[in-house]
This record gives sequence, structure tokens and C-alpha cells, in this order.
Amino acid sequence: MTHLVDIERPLALFAEGIAGHYCHLKIGDEEVADRTSVYLPESIELFEDDEANAAVFRLRVLVQLGFHEFGTFEFDIDEARERIPELAARERPESHRESDLTVFFNHFEAPALARRLFQALELARVEARALSTYPGARKYHRALAPHVPPAPDYLAPALEEVRAPDADVYTTAEVAVACYEALSPDASPYASREFPAQMEWLQREARLTDWEEELDRAAASITAFELAAESGEVQVGDGQADGEIRDIGRDLVRERDQLQRRIDMERSALRHRLGDAHDAAQSFRYDEWDYLAHGYRRGWCRLFEEALAPDDEAESARLIEAVRPHAHAVRRRFEQIRPAGYQRVAKVVDGDELDLNTIVDVRSDLRAGVSADDRVYSRRDRLRRDVGAAFLVDLSASTDDPVAEKAPAADPSSEAGATPAQNLRDPWFDDDDDPYAALDHPPDAPERRRIIDIQKEAVALLATALEGIGDRYSVYGFSGYGRDCVEFYVAKEFDHPLDRRALDAIAAMKPKRSTRMGPAIRHATAKLEASGAALRVLMIVSDGFPQDCDYGPTRGDHEYGLQDTAKALEEAERAGVYTFCITVDRSGHDYLRRMCPDARYMVIEETEELPTALQKAYRRLTQV
Repeated sequence: MTHLVDIERPLALFAEGIAGHYCHLKIGDEEVADRTSVYLPESIELFEDDEANAAVFRLRVLVQLGFHEFGTFEFDIDEARERIPELAARERPESHRESDLTVFFNHFEAPALARRLFQALELARVEARALSTYPGARKYHRALAPHVPPAPDYLAPALEEVRAPDADVYTTAEVAVACYEALSPDASPYASREFPAQMEWLQREARLTDWEEELDRAAASITAFELAAESGEVQVGDGQADGEIRDIGRDLVRERDQLQRRIDMERSALRHRLGDAHDAAQSFRYDEWDYLAHGYRRGWCRLFEEALAPDDEAESARLIEAVRPHAHAVRRRFEQIRPAGYQRVAKVVDGDELDLNTIVDVRSDLRAGVSADDRVYSRRDRLRRDVGAAFLVDLSASTDDPVAEKAPAADPSSEAGATPAQNLRDPWFDDDDDPYAALDHPPDAPERRRIIDIQKEAVALLATALEGIGDRYSVYGFSGYGRDCVEFYVAKEFDHPLDRRALDAIAAMKPKRSTRMGPAIRHATAKLEASGAALRVLMIVSDGFPQDCDYGPTRGDHEYGLQDTAKALEEAERAGVYTFCITVDRSGHDYLRRMCPDARYMVIEETEELPTALQKAYRRLTQV
């Protein structure tokens, strides 16, 4: 048996080479790949040879990507009507919200049957084209043939027709029409059965590109019209007033806005149906520790790595203004841990002075008739710190909470034992839906600082200090929802400078969803290992315990998440990475002492103390 997790990385490279862009390999039963994902079984055991099973995985990748490569989603209903006269009598009303394939299927009294016939025939066509284009796959296709059920007899002639070298998607449509008419829908087991409409949704996804190009043309037309109107090139015709020209401009703007709304609605519908594709992300799978089973769940979590895209210039300016007054003082404190000047290195071929001890040894060797060492110089070398540090920032929904003000002195008349309610915020909760939110923060009150603001300022301040001493560092954020969608955001990589783009990316960190720490720690550890630094440090900044919707057998059980996070920290230590956890959760001692050694975590009583705490912890970890 060959498991997908064992060959996922080389298989992902194979898929990227075929598709021309990165593809996520997901476990599923879909027969057609979407724009960024290919669906594969968790394992294949058709052959005893693992390489043969791996070849079957590659064959499935080829065929799925073939739907995009060989024109399935270029199907146009108008061209189909021109090429297939039988469709004219079957014409049905249509909507721009439907794909052209859906419109095609709706020409028939039994759309499910038409869809099934088309999908079977198109799969045969695409498979034949893939094998023709990539002849190396034929050997494995022949080996797989005995394990594939034969096609129904009534489809045999049709299959031969769509497998012809010159067949295209319209050939498939024409043959599907002929097969449909040769069958009796009432007698067919497929007449009333529903089939997945994945192919139509994927064509709607592909159609978005055409709409976006149309939107660009509309925007260009508006710009050209405005420039022409300003320069006087737009002429007023007979009976045409200036107001009418302005109406033309408004009509162009209205058409553009309507198209933009249509695109937004379609993108929202596609995201709901096909899921969040993380278009600009790569994905990685990580094991998860199941303390109940005393073992790892292999490849259990999928992590998407994505660069943070700046989207708010005002937020960037606010972050810079918040950090600027403290940057100089922090840099001065960090200069104290910079290596002191130079060290003298002996026994070198070229240097600034002779090394006396080496010369004495050379003279002794010469008298004894032994070949002498010619490295008789010494030189001064500047000391260097070889430190790689990764800062991993919790971007869970609770970091949107305002920074708690210091509690006033206890009122003797207040009820004894009263404690503030614990905030167990749901990651999907929206303050806009809370009718009492406005009472907590009136509109005319000054904007309150949130936990996420303190986290961003602390990391940005520390980054400016590390620039002064030359340490290499990276800044990441993490969140997500569920084991199949752990999100890992990159604000700055090790070898990238702390320029305006990096600061804008740090400022773009926003509260998102849940706190599945284990996969994020494992991914950050892998990045630290790849950095090549001699001293590697991982600092995790959070505001609460690890939790997620499926982080354990039951939603309310936090033990599973604690155990997995503790195991991930242990794995990092074994890999030579020094870890340190900082939390602004005042109850953090209860769980951090079970996840980390006492010297490897810190609980901040007041969120405002976070920048100073980060500095102290970093200096202690990297003092060499």
C-alpha cells in the first residue's frame, strides 16, 4: 500500500510542472481538479510495488489537470448550438449565474442523465489526450486497465469517437446528445438520480477570468472617456447636450459597478461551494500527536503558507508612529549583547602579524627533519553572531479584544468573590451582530488599543533592535479553522530586509479564527532548520491556550490541544531549536507549565508589558 502522505512533496512538484502553478493535493473523491487543488485517495494498494502505486497517483493527477489543459472549461454554449443542430430545438432560458455546461445540461428533460453521459465521455476524451501528450504514462494505464470496470456496451462506439485525436469538448457534447436520444430517460437508472455538479462549478470559476478582463476593459473605457471629456475631444452632436454626455459617462460607471458586483457575488458563491482555495498559498501536511492513542496521526493537518498582503496604509502609519518613540532606546539596550569587537585567530596563511607560538613549533619541526606548517600568521577577525530567530504571533479572534485596563482598587462594599467573566469568544462571532456592542464602546469614544495592536508593536520594535545587531529573524502569524485549514502568514522571512514592505506586512496582521498551535510550531521549526543558523530560537506570542473546532475528540476538551502543542515544542527542542512561549493570558500558568519547562515561558499580567518581556526573553535565549 502506498500512502499519499509518503509521496506528497514529489507528487506536488509533478503536479506543479504539469499545471504551471502550485497545486494543493487534497484527499477526496472529486474526479476533476479545481484551479488550485487536485483530489486524490488517501492510499492506493492496487499493486505490490510502491512505485507502480505511485505511478497511479501521477496518472490521476495527469487526468484531472487534463480537464483544464485540454479545453473542457472553454465550452461555450453559443458555439455548441452552432455545431450541434439538435440543441436548437431544446433551447432553455438561462442565467449569467449558471455555467455554460449547466445551460447545456438543462436542454434535456433529465439533466442528471445528460450530465452523467457528458462526464463519462469527457473523462474518456481527456484521458486519451493525456496519454497521447504524455506517452510515458501509457505503461501504467495498461497495467491499471484490469482494475477498472468496463464501460457499458451502449457507450463503446461513443467512446471510440471521443478518443479520436481531433476530438474536442464539442465532440463530447455532440456524442452525449446522440447517446441521450438513443436512451429512454424514463427507463434509465440515471434519469432521476442527482450527480455532483463539480464540473459546472469549475467552469463558473474559470469564467471569472473572462469577467475580470471585461471589468478591466470597462475601467479603461471610463478612463478614456474622462480624458477625452477633459480635453474637449468628445463632441456634442445635433441635439446632444452636455448633460447627455455626462449621462453617457454615468452609464459607463454604472455598467462597471454592476459587473463588479456580479464578480463579487460569483466569487462568494464559488468560495462557499469549492472552499477557500488560498490561491497565493502553498500547503504542507503535518502529523498531529494523539495522546489518547499514544501515537501520531500521519499527515493529519494541512497548513497553508501565505504572504501577508498590506491593505491599509493608515494601519501601517499608525504602527510606525507607535514604534518610533521607543526604537532608539531599545536599540541601545540590544547593543549590549553585540559581540565585543574582534578575536585573534592563530595559524593562518595570511595575517597581520606572525604568531610566535607557531614559529617556535615550526623551528622544532625543521630541526627534527619534519615538514613544517606554513600557517605562521595570526589575524584579527570580527566576531559574528550566528542567530536565526522566528517570531510566531497568534492571530486568533480573541486578539481583537481591547487591552484590559488596570483594575481599580477593590471596593469594600462590593460583593465578595466577584470575578470578571471569562472571555471564550467564538472565532466566527461578529461584533456587528451584537446589539450591545455599541454600549461597550460608544462611537465618539477614542479608539481602544487591542491585544493584536500590542503584539504587532512588540514584534516591530524587536525587529528594529535586531537590525542593529545583525541577527537574522522572521515574523509569522498563524490562525485557521479546522485541521484542513491551518493558516500560516509570512510577514518577513529570514533574508528579507526590514523595509517598508515588511513593516506594512506586520501592520496587516489581523485577528482571524482559531488557535491550532501544533502545526504552526512544526512549520516554523522546519523553517528554522532550513535557515542554517547555528543558534535557532522560536518565540511564540499568544493570548490563550491552543484550541480549534476539531482539536480533539470533543470541542470543549482542551487536553488534546495542550498535549499536541507540548509534543510540537518537544520536537522543536530535539531539532536544536530553543523555544519560548509568552502569553498575555493571566491564567496562562495553568496550561503553560504543562507544555513548557518553567524557564521557557512567561505570563504577562498586563498586555502593555509585552514589548519589554519579549526583549528580556530574547536576550536571555541568545546571550552568547
